[in-house]
Amino acid sequence: MEERETMLRPTVEKLGFTVPEAASVSSLGQTSIYKAIKEGRLRIRKFGTRTIITRADLVSFLETLPDVPERGGTPDGLAERPKP
Repeated sequence: MEERETMLRPTVEKLGFTVPEAASVSSLGQTSIYKAIKEGRLRIRKFGTRTIITRADLVSFLETLPDVPERGGTPDGLAERPKP
C-alpha cells in the first residue's frame, strides 16, 4: 500500500541539502564540499546547528568550476600514454 501512495504523491525537488546530500547530488566528496565552504567558494546557511546548502548555491558553485581543456588523443579527452 505504501508503494502505491508513493507513486501517487507528486515529486518535490529539495531546496536545501545537508553536506552529505550535496556531496551525493554533485558527485563530489564531502571533504571537497567542506573545503569549498572553508575557502568561501560555497555558501552555506545555518538553522540552529544544521548546515544547509541551497540548491541555487550548489548549482552556482558547480557552474564556477573551471572547464578542463580538451587534451586530444581519445574520445574522452584524455591523452594516450606513449607505448614503450
